[in-house]
Amino acid sequence: MRRLIAPALALVLGMSSLVAVDPAVKLPDPKDPTSAIMTPVTLLRSNDFKGFYALMPAEDQAKAKAEWDKARTETAAGQESEGQMAEFNAFLAKCLAPDAVDQLMKEAEPKLADMKPEEVSQGLQMMGAMLPMMAMQGQGGKKADPEQQQLMGAVGGMMMDASQWVLTSGIDDPKKLRSAIEKLVAGAKALGVKDSKDLQGLSLDEFLGRLGPVVKEMKAALAVYDLQLDPLLDSVKATAKGNGNERSLAVSFTAFGKPYALPVKVELKDGHWMVSPKNTKGLPGGNSMGGDLGDENPGMPMDPK
Repeated sequence: MRRLIAPALALVLGMSSLVAVDPAVKLPDPKDPTSAIMTPVTLLRSNDFKGFYALMPAEDQAKAKAEWDKARTETAAGQESEGQMAEFNAFLAKCLAPDAVDQLMKEAEPKLADMKPEEVSQGLQMMGAMLPMMAMQGQGGKKADPEQQQLMGAVGGMMMDASQWVLTSGIDDPKKLRSAIEKLVAGAKALGVKDSKDLQGLSLDEFLGRLGPVVKEMKAALAVYDLQLDPLLDSVKATAKGNGNERSLAVSFTAFGKPYALPVKVELKDGHWMVSPKNTKGLPGGNSMGGDLGDENPGMPMDPK
């Protein structure tokens, strides 16, 4: 199902020249480099994926539909393994069962014994402390540039703060687990399909119409553990500096009750502003991470014309 679901989510995050359906929602100027960050933030905040798609230029809608149809065809042709299809169908069947919450709780609750907040917290602290040092050391003997060091230092700081959140989040609380599962089950039901064939049968317009309620439930599941995604999205701000087809953004937001600031490189490629793979080059694992950013998670393409 990854051949179908992954391209679908990429399409959602790859819509260009978008206009908000709700007049209260203000999108950034597509000619502004900050749109690489701020437009996907606005899209995710609104949960209105179908509405955004409906107002895309006809040419962009056609491209998106072609990619979706290609993914559906490849999946239907059996390019996804039978094991993966069966696993997806079995999980979906559990989510749609009348006693779905009870079934999933029965499977998940015994694993709570392994969720030791203190150990998870210590692990996050170790990673948070290591990241700035890794940035200083760089990769292949080449030290990361100052912005990369700042980025890794900020991420390390977030991990440190997350380590404190873990201690009070209730990740090992059965009541919270049940509540989160209830939201996840509601999200699965909101998708409105009973198996992989049903999912393959959805048009892109139908899928996007159902995606908003699914994402809304996923946000509610995170909120059970005091991870409030919408307030975080509301707090995001970005400013750009520099000239030409490569810019540097100063991105700020609030999470875990604290302010953060990240430097993010963006670039104009094929007429679109996107997050640059250069953010991670020169860092440990930077080549693969950079490839992922540049190829599979390019941010929100925006037409500057």
